[in-house]
This record gives sequence, structure tokens and C-alpha cells, in this order.
Amino acid sequence: MTYEEYPYAIGVVFSEPVWGLSYHQRFGDNALQGTLGISYYPNPTYQAQLAYSIAVDYQRTIFGADFNRFLGAQLYLDAYLAHTGETAYNWETYTYDPFEAQIVAGVGFGVEAIFFQYFSVPVEFIYSFSYSPTEDSFPSNVSVDLVPRIGLRFRFK
Repeated sequence: MTYEEYPYAIGVVFSEPVWGLSYHQRFGDNALQGTLGISYYPNPTYQAQLAYSIAVDYQRTIFGADFNRFLGAQLYLDAYLAHTGETAYNWETYTYDPFEAQIVAGVGFGVEAIFFQYFSVPVEFIYSFSYSPTEDSFPSNVSVDLVPRIGLRFRFK
């Protein structure tokens, strides 16, 4: 299988609230992925002055196949734990809101399409459970949501 032959990957993950550069490594049918994203804009024309996310994913392959030399795929379960934070800009008061942090856990599944053995596009559907320790009252500090995630990876040995 292509995903076993090329067990390492670097890439990028796009989702809410976890986004950033990623490193992916397989161990047989299991894989770990780390994601780190950070942005800092001192100019208030952007949504947030500071935003970051740090995540660790565990993935377990359920099914995989190589359809030919140029196309392969795998179906996998995904669980992750993340920490995110931001200082958002408030357009009504023209000031920055207080720092908001979240602890996020998610579970779901993903499908990774592998092209030409080296390039892949993982698409995941994750139930995300988040807790905001900077919010002071329940239930406004807890949320549950179905979150789509997409990524781009370059696989290598």
C-alpha cells in the first residue's frame, strides 16, 4: 500500500478551530500527526491580533487500497486533542477583546486520497468538543460541533 510505503508526510491542515502546518508519521495501521498554526497581526484590519492552534491526532486505518500506480486511498478513524487561543478585534468598540482559549477534543473519520504516491488530500469529518477555560459560566464555555477538516500532504520515506 502506498500509505505504508511512504510513512512520513508534511503538509497543512485547514479547519475550525485547528489549522496550521502538520507532520504525519505512520506506525503500521496507526499514525500520529502534529499540527501547529500561529498568526500575529498588529494591524486591526484583520480578524484577530493573535491566533494559534496546537493539536495532536491519532489515526487508525480501517481500509486502504491502491487502485493503480497513480491513485490510492485509505479510510481511517481519527481522534485529536488541541489547544487554541486568540485575541479577537472588536469592530464595534475598535479595541481588542480579552484573550480567549479553548481545549478541544474530537473524534470522527477521514478519507485520504493519494495521488502519484507522494501527494495526498485527507478529508475528515470530526465531532469536536470544546471547553473554554476563559469563559466563566456554564454552558457558554462548552460547545459540540461537527467540523469538516481538509489537508494537503507530501508523503516520503
